[in-house]
Amino acid sequence: MGTYTDNLLKLIVMSDIHLLPKGEVARGLDTAPRFVTAIQSVNTLHNDADLCVFAGDITEKSDVAAYALFDEIRAGNDSPQRVMLGNHDDRNIYLENATNPMLDENNFVEGYDDIKGHRILMLDSSEPGKLRGGLCEQRLSWTAERLAEAKALGLKIILLLHHNPCALQMPVDTYRLAAPEELLKVLHDSGADIIQIVAGHCHITTAGSWGGYPCATISGNQHSVEPFLRGRTGQQDCYAAPAQYAVIMSDGVNCAVHFQSYVNESALMNPDLFPGKADQKFEVID
Repeated sequence: MGTYTDNLLKLIVMSDIHLLPKGEVARGLDTAPRFVTAIQSVNTLHNDADLCVFAGDITEKSDVAAYALFDEIRAGNDSPQRVMLGNHDDRNIYLENATNPMLDENNFVEGYDDIKGHRILMLDSSEPGKLRGGLCEQRLSWTAERLAEAKALGLKIILLLHHNPCALQMPVDTYRLAAPEELLKVLHDSGADIIQIVAGHCHITTAGSWGGYPCATISGNQHSVEPFLRGRTGQQDCYAAPAQYAVIMSDGVNCAVHFQSYVNESALMNPDLFPGKADQKFEVID
């Protein structure tokens, strides 16, 4: 394996898993077998991942049995893992039942990993009992400190949080990250090299920018929604597919976010129709 590939970061981000105790179903979808499929997909396609992050809404209702099921299923993947929380999670219930959770000094479920010239910074935007998450002064201060450290170390920043900070011009914006301008100020003031932000929560795949930073969202393990943009009326359509996770690849200059659909209703086309795609070569960058 070449030097370039050795230093290429591969980061898996899953969100909105929405597990219930075994046998229970939400919105007509049994999320447990879907999550099993997600783990199998990572094992098959991305067993070289440097880190796998579960970015919140681990459960549907913060049932202890659902957190136990989550641990049981994810044990089928050997990648280093981190767990974050979302609005469907209860921090106290999670911490009472978690083994070696990621924690900052204030007992928020957040942390970081420094891998291959990058700092993966994972924030706790969960506010138990509230649909709209946020970041208090303690969490904002902690974020500023971690960004300052990363800047001093010359690390590229990939920022992960559950609640989408960017306005998508959809009704979901009414419960996106609360007071996003406060986090944006911390990011701007840090001067850190923030190359990508990824969130879940909104159950839709998007890519764009927020305050000048690249920002993407993923649809997750439960249902996905259509783009229901300003000017629309009526009911937003929801779909059983795709279920997806993000695969972030970065060499420090080129950062790509891929959306891996492990539940997909699209028909697979005959590979004989695309002979040029057999045994394709990758760009040589070394």
